[in-house]
Amino acid sequence: MVLRPGKAVDETVLEKMTSALRHRGPDAGGLFRDGPVGLGHRRLSIIDTSSAANQPLFNEDGSVVVVFNGEIYNFQELVEELTARGHRFRTRSDTEVIVHAWEEYGAGCLARFRGMFAFALHDRNQGRLFLARDPFGKKPLFYAASPHGLAFASEIKSLRTLPGFDAALDLAALGEYTAYGHSLGERTIFRDVRKLPPAHYLLLDTRAAEARPEVLRYWDLRPRPDPVPSQEEWLDEMDRVLSEAVRLRMISDVPLGAFLSGGIDSSLVVAYMVKHSTAPVKTFTIGFREPSHDESQHARAVARHLGTEHHVEYVTPNAVEVLPRLVEAYDEPFADPSALPTWYLSQMTRRHVTVALSGDGGDELFLGYDRYAWCYGIERAARLMTGAGRRLARVAARAVPAGTRGKGLLRRLAAPGFDAYNDFMGYCDASLSFLRPDVRRVLPPAGAGKMASDFRRLDELPIPERYQYLDLFNYLPEDILVKVDRASMAHSLEVRCPILDAEFAELAARIPLGMKFSRWQGKRILKRLAYRHVPRAILDRPKMGFGVPLGRWFQGELEVALRDMVADAGSPTWQYFDRDVTARRVREHVEHQVDWGLGLWRLLFFHAWSRSHAA
Repeated sequence: MVLRPGKAVDETVLEKMTSALRHRGPDAGGLFRDGPVGLGHRRLSIIDTSSAANQPLFNEDGSVVVVFNGEIYNFQELVEELTARGHRFRTRSDTEVIVHAWEEYGAGCLARFRGMFAFALHDRNQGRLFLARDPFGKKPLFYAASPHGLAFASEIKSLRTLPGFDAALDLAALGEYTAYGHSLGERTIFRDVRKLPPAHYLLLDTRAAEARPEVLRYWDLRPRPDPVPSQEEWLDEMDRVLSEAVRLRMISDVPLGAFLSGGIDSSLVVAYMVKHSTAPVKTFTIGFREPSHDESQHARAVARHLGTEHHVEYVTPNAVEVLPRLVEAYDEPFADPSALPTWYLSQMTRRHVTVALSGDGGDELFLGYDRYAWCYGIERAARLMTGAGRRLARVAARAVPAGTRGKGLLRRLAAPGFDAYNDFMGYCDASLSFLRPDVRRVLPPAGAGKMASDFRRLDELPIPERYQYLDLFNYLPEDILVKVDRASMAHSLEVRCPILDAEFAELAARIPLGMKFSRWQGKRILKRLAYRHVPRAILDRPKMGFGVPLGRWFQGELEVALRDMVADAGSPTWQYFDRDVTARRVREHVEHQVDWGLGLWRLLFFHAWSRSHAA
């Protein structure tokens, strides 16, 4: 934190903020105070586990100090580079390269880091605070500015320990949550708390009378297709870069393994791990009793082929039991149901290792989601329709009862482009209808939000690449990576994502669209790369999401929770959501098989969160 000049940071306040993050760093903790500047850290020891590498960590003369969450994977290369320039290192830790790279390159140091990171650096000589977050936002960083100064932390629960914390809600963020299951961009559910966006840094003059942070972007990803290389040449280059990305992420002084679903992405990552390992690689899979949601047999086949030390744990998820833990871990409403299996997978994996590699990012970089093909098809079909045809589809969509098969398709044909994509991602009247009318009136319309703004900014891209980049800027950092970070760090497990290596992502952006997506099929070239390492007969299967059978749960164990929620008349939930509408939706879902599952899960999570928040 940084207070106004003349004020001094209270050690007790700093200790409370740091203690709230103990789950992220159970191995060691440390504080630094310098008048109005205070830094605190909790450490999960992974590289150089000695006490010498504990944080806060300083340069040679103590004028630059840093606290850091994440990993700089190319730190060994940077140590050599910076040592040649006269810098002296006293640890084997990757953290130490940050202070010396700042001394040498200033904010330009970020272009040299190959890793995942969120850090706060204080330069005492320059009187500057430097906060930075990695290109895709794998590691979180929140901040709150007030007349007293600037406070920042890896999780909102740390900021909530501050004296006088304002817990007022941001209604625009509530609307985003209701529509998408999470907030977007810089917003959080709390009006006075902001996220530092991925690929951005924040600079603050610590000697200024008022905290006026400057937030700037340092990296961006845009398609730059290069038609010259052949497909085989692209495959060779992908093989080289991704193999190196995996190798760097295997540097660890503590036990390491991998999540393995048996799909293209995780199988490819594990194949490279096996290539670079002299001992059997530990792999981990969660199995479910419902065949429609169980990937364990596919993961087992890949594990057998690659010769890994494979661990499978079959679970019967108890959503009612786990929901309070998810509320505590995620800090703000977060309603991706796949957080439940991710929670169980992280819990099981941490019993064996401290670090796990994952296959996250393949669908976003190589257009693997089914919605890209659907949006592409809808866009083409809509072009063949007359204005009258689209109007007819709109009328029919309104007339068809909720939950009826085909209603969504009619709605999307009536409104192709952004509206169709937005509908696929959940932003529609069906989701927002749970909100009270007075709350809905103050929400910005769907066409005025961050998603719509990003869509317009990408108007030069072809469909479906336009939707892909919307996901890279929104769904990936705000849903997928949040889900994994909070679930894993709640169990003190670090998860590394080689496919989201910035160099590999830039390579993917240069590959022509036709090699990634063709004939309504995505990930074409990534699949070909995977076939070099795992037989096609093992990998070729219908895509399965890492999900849960929400519909069955709501007609079983969660039905009681839904009815209890509606009966809880004193809940703060009903300040924002319409209790009568919700009661009707619950009856329709449970008794008449009308599919309100996702909306009800979002509302149930918010109900648990609001109860906890009020307490």
